[in-house]
Amino acid sequence: MTHRIEVPLVPECAACIIHSLGTLIPLLTENEDERFRLFALAYSRLAAGFQNRTDPAPLSIELYRELYEISGVKDPYRELKAQSIEAAKEALPAVERIVLGFSGYERLRAALAASIAGNVIDFNTAGHETNLSELEETFTQVMDDGFGLDDSRHLWQTLIARQGNLLFIADNAGENLFDIPLLHLLVKLGWSVTYVVKGRPMINDATEEDVRGTETEKLADISNTGAWAHGVPRQWVSKEFLRKVDSSDLVLSKGQANIETFPEIQRETNVETYYILKGKCPHISQAIGAKKGDNIVLRRPILDE
Repeated sequence: MTHRIEVPLVPECAACIIHSLGTLIPLLTENEDERFRLFALAYSRLAAGFQNRTDPAPLSIELYRELYEISGVKDPYRELKAQSIEAAKEALPAVERIVLGFSGYERLRAALAASIAGNVIDFNTAGHETNLSELEETFTQVMDDGFGLDDSRHLWQTLIARQGNLLFIADNAGENLFDIPLLHLLVKLGWSVTYVVKGRPMINDATEEDVRGTETEKLADISNTGAWAHGVPRQWVSKEFLRKVDSSDLVLSKGQANIETFPEIQRETNVETYYILKGKCPHISQAIGAKKGDNIVLRRPILDE
C-alpha cells in the first residue's frame, strides 16, 4: 500500500519561515520601526506555533495573512512576480523549441522537465536561491539529471489510454509560463484542462491576474482555489474548487505547498494525482521518499488499485 504523504512540523521548519519573513516584511513596509514590530510579532506567533506543534502549512499561512492585514498591503510580491514572469517569457521560446524536438513519451518527459524547471522560482525556501537569469540553463540541467522519483511512464500510459477532465493545480508566478509546453501536450492528447491558481495573492503564487493574457488562457479554463493561502488547505479552499477536484479524472499538482496540502483532498476524492516539483526542502523531500534537489514526478493512485 502506498504510504500517506504527511509533512508535520519539525524544528527545521523555522528556518524556512524565518527566511521567508526576511523577504516578506521588507516588502510590507519601508519604516524600520514598523519592520521591527512585524518581526517581533512574527517571532511570537512562530514560537506559539511550535509550542502547539501546529503543522507548518497552517502555521505559515495564518502568520502571513496576519502580516498582510496589519500592513494593509494586498500583493507585496507584485514586483518580484512581475520580474519572474518577464524572465520566464525570455527563456520560454528556447525551452519550447527543445520540447517540440521530441515526440511521444520523450516529449512528455521534456515538458515535465520544463514544468519542474519553472518550480525553482521560489523566494520562500531556506537554502534555495532563485536565479531568474538562468532559467533556460536550469531546464537543461533538469533534462540532464532526469527524475529522482519517476512515475512519468505511468503518467504517459494514463494520458494516452483515456481522455477526460484534468485539473492542473499551479504554483508560482513565472513558473506558470513553464507549464505551457505541458499544457500544449495535454490538450493535443485530448484532455480538457482546468488550470487552477490562487484565489488571492499569497507570497509569489500565481493568481488569475498573473495568467491572464498568456497562452494558458487558450489552452485551459482558468479557475482558482478560492483560498487566501499557499497550497490548497482543505479548510480554506472553496466548495467550487472541491467540486472541480471531485469531477476530475486526473490531477497534476505543482510544487511543495501543494504536496503539503493536497493529499488530504486527494484521499477524500480518490482522484489519481501526480505531484510535479523540484525537491527544495529536505523535510518535504524526505516525506515522499526523495532527496533535496531531486526532480520529482510522483503518482498517488486511486485507493482501490
